[in-house]
Amino acid sequence: MMTSLDNFLLLASGKRPAWIPFTMDIGGSEGFTGAIQRLFEQKTGAADPAEHFDYDFRLASLARRFEGDPRRWNPAAPDGTVFDEWGIGHWAGGAEDTYERMFPPFASATTAREIESYPEPAIDAAGVHDKVAAFHARGYPVACYAGSLYEWSWWLRGMERFMVDLMEEPAIAAAIVEKVASFTERLALESARAGIDILAFYDDAGSQAGLQISPVTWRALFKPAWTRILASVRRQAPGAVFFLHSCGNITDIVGDIADAGFQVLHPVQPECMDQEAAKRMWGDRLVLCATLGAQKTLSLSSADEVRRETARLVEVMGEDGRCILCPSNRVQPETPWENVLAFAEAARAASPRA
Repeated sequence: MMTSLDNFLLLASGKRPAWIPFTMDIGGSEGFTGAIQRLFEQKTGAADPAEHFDYDFRLASLARRFEGDPRRWNPAAPDGTVFDEWGIGHWAGGAEDTYERMFPPFASATTAREIESYPEPAIDAAGVHDKVAAFHARGYPVACYAGSLYEWSWWLRGMERFMVDLMEEPAIAAAIVEKVASFTERLALESARAGIDILAFYDDAGSQAGLQISPVTWRALFKPAWTRILASVRRQAPGAVFFLHSCGNITDIVGDIADAGFQVLHPVQPECMDQEAAKRMWGDRLVLCATLGAQKTLSLSSADEVRRETARLVEVMGEDGRCILCPSNRVQPETPWENVLAFAEAARAASPRA
């Protein structure tokens, strides 16, 4: 009997899979926001959506942590601020599943040397290899969170300041990108060594109107770094699959994303990109995720509309079977439970397992 791992390996090798893989996770990150996870537990009595809905993928990411006291770089961050692996502060004022105020540790840096001396996150792979092996034994491919470039760069500096750096302080911008690239390469390599199949990178480069920075700037600063990172991992883990999540209208650089070595692109955001045109233009170079819009369709439409849109996605994006059915982003707190069920049921009905 063919497993989800066997099926994904067909897809990753450029062949037609026996069925279109389905998940409500986002690459290597859990797809349910906190409110939806609680609703899921209430409605089903289960704890793990991947097991309950039997996604075609499982998750196992390496732990990351900041070493030291992050308040040394952000003494003004209010109580309740959460610091991530880079020491970036996130404060939402007690709100859940929403955007927050950020406290970037490089906000006041004036030299590249300050950036170069900043500590990189620590990585802990304890237990991950065994977890991956257990999923493989059950026939599932495993995905993980593997890092970022553009996103982490502006998070560390602050968006406005980083945008200014790109134009007026290119040495500082380059130092930030190199700092982030160094860690992303290390995280990706250690993840691949743990046996993880899909290295999921996250780098929102678009707004819904177009790229946040010019294609010329992205190609000059970020494309070479991505190319280097992926080539480095490929040399040591030839079977690793590289997945990129980048929200917004990124039409101008999709070809460059394929050039850099990525194999799977998410989300081809339906609110601002033409999915059918994307399939025609890049479907022979990338596995394009067939994504149901989390911003509108999944959260604001009826269950019947969700079913119709899922069927359309299969027709438009999956005529050759070479796509992954999933949401365009995390399932938002306002999403009706009936829509979650409709998506899962319609996805399986449209492409039943062999």
